[in-house]
Amino acid sequence: MAVLLDYSLTTLADVKESLGLSSGDTSKDNLIIRKINQATRMIENYCDCRFKETTYTGELYDGHGGNELVLRHKPIISVTSLAYRNVPTNENYFTTVDATDYYVKEEYGVIEFLAPFTQWIDRWQVTYSAGYTTIPEDVAEACATLAAYLVVNGTSGTNVKRKREGQREIEYFDATSKSGDSIIDQLGLSDVLSAYASPVISGLN
Repeated sequence: MAVLLDYSLTTLADVKESLGLSSGDTSKDNLIIRKINQATRMIENYCDCRFKETTYTGELYDGHGGNELVLRHKPIISVTSLAYRNVPTNENYFTTVDATDYYVKEEYGVIEFLAPFTQWIDRWQVTYSAGYTTIPEDVAEACATLAAYLVVNGTSGTNVKRKREGQREIEYFDATSKSGDSIIDQLGLSDVLSAYASPVISGLN
């Protein structure tokens, strides 16, 4: 039996509702769980972020001479420590920066230092928590839509165009030869997910 990822973006119950399956019908649970996991990974790849609250320990960053450090994950929940390497060689000698010497811009995933982030490779080390304690509703709904689409098209190849169940209405398209990003675009989910996508910042590690 497949197991939901601990960082999955939707629930078995929501996808079953999208598919018009009763809660007591467990005949497709294994397939649905697999497709929820697949949809979760597709959305995380599309947005280049982990949505579920996660702690990142000892992440290393190059200094770039400015006073802002853009972390790999956002929004920031808390910063446990910011430290800098004392030597130019790859040795584990770090000094912790006093928390009063920097500001945290949680929404943007940025640490703003009172001094420049000195330009060394892997000079800066950060331990922090980022993500969402509760998955945003629009992301959860997007994942439910995508997972339901993958269940229908991944098994029979049926090109179901539109289905309504209560307040939910889903339009499906043919998945043949489509990448994860293009499926997301076809389903109209990019409008929702693009708001969460991490920008690519040249020159930052």
